[in-house]
Amino acid sequence: MTKQMSFRARIFAILLALMALASLPTMAFAQSDAITQAANLAVEAMGDYDFLELDSADEKIMNAVQIIEQNGVTDPKVAAVYVAQGVISYGRFKDSAKSIADDRAFSAFLKALTINPDAQIPSDYQTSELEAIMERARKTIASSPKASIAALAGVKPTISHKGVATSQRCTPIEINANVPAHPDVYRVLVYYGVDDVRGYDSIEMKPSADVKDDFVAIITGLAAQGAKVRYFIEATNREGDVVARVADEAHPITTMLTGECVGFTSEELALKYGDPIAQVSIMVGTAMGIVGGSGRKQSLTYTKPSGPHPEVTISRGVAPMPLHLRGSVVFNLPADLQLGAYIRGQVINIVGEPNNGSEVESAKVVGNIMAGVTLRYLAISRQPYRLYVGLEAGWGGANATVDAGSSSNFKSIYIIKGPFHIAPEIGFLWTFHKNIGLAVELAVPIHFPDKINAHFDLSVGPYFQF
Repeated sequence: MTKQMSFRARIFAILLALMALASLPTMAFAQSDAITQAANLAVEAMGDYDFLELDSADEKIMNAVQIIEQNGVTDPKVAAVYVAQGVISYGRFKDSAKSIADDRAFSAFLKALTINPDAQIPSDYQTSELEAIMERARKTIASSPKASIAALAGVKPTISHKGVATSQRCTPIEINANVPAHPDVYRVLVYYGVDDVRGYDSIEMKPSADVKDDFVAIITGLAAQGAKVRYFIEATNREGDVVARVADEAHPITTMLTGECVGFTSEELALKYGDPIAQVSIMVGTAMGIVGGSGRKQSLTYTKPSGPHPEVTISRGVAPMPLHLRGSVVFNLPADLQLGAYIRGQVINIVGEPNNGSEVESAKVVGNIMAGVTLRYLAISRQPYRLYVGLEAGWGGANATVDAGSSSNFKSIYIIKGPFHIAPEIGFLWTFHKNIGLAVELAVPIHFPDKINAHFDLSVGPYFQF
């Protein structure tokens, strides 16, 4: 038989086993629809299995099982879906983890037989190994049907792990865990962090080919260069829900690191970053301001004063703002928060304050300085790439450049003053050296209560962390 004919024969065989699932006229519509969806997914899964697309096949058959169980379908015909699950699970793990393949196939076949005692493996998928597993499931059901059903329903996923107490610094750390096969276990992950760095990196544990139910993960030597490594283990189902764990984020297992760090260059070691206490940034930027709108004429201060200052009406609109310098100092807090202070001043145009009356008066020279406090939340907290959102609150004003009209050949300065302001902000931090990085920030200060105005600050520059 050719490969194409064999594939068609297998599809035909599984279709015969599953087509009946959709023809249940006496059932409620919801269950009938669930059966149809599950049958279609099972057929697609077996098709993927025939083409050795095992991950895709496993995903589809698990979705089919989920549909059946969420809708409480117990019709004997759905046993074929569990048989297909057993076939796919066995094929997926038989070469990498034989014990897991056996246990998963056994659990699926046992479920199928509790629903329909006459469930069979389709002839095109029968092998001596699968038949032996099916026969073991039959004997289990026959010996004690109620006990088998209760055991299948009552067994919960578990993880057994002996913590790693110490390890050589800059040496890979092998994490082993015993995770008995269970239909609810889809992935097993190790989450780890170095020293007291906020957040955890994760690596997936892989089944061992030598020890039954043993899973292994390696924390790289480059990651293990601090004083200690904290870690915990979680098993999740396909929806990402945690079904079993050892330790947790708040109470992790701690591995103390000893000895000298050897085997890496200084450049390689610099690729891993600690969690600094403080961060200092110095940025330069530009802005656009929303100005005017009072409807009154105002006497403006020119950048190049010449002659009398005419009164002009500034309509509300957007005006460019001179370049500014911005500095900040923030301190890291728990829960991915940063608290600090900032100061902002424009590089040019230290100007006079405009008069609002009809008479021209000598203007006082003022500095367009803004200063205040900032609170940030690190939405992405792991270096080297971090993203934060925050809120600033402070005092001070800024200057925008407006056109005084046809009566003057010079640009004029419009002062945006609050004297108070609040500013939502968003920023991106890129650490390219252990203590140095590049910051990009967008802030929108809103000035009040005197003539509510706002402007948009875009700033970029280096930061230093310690």
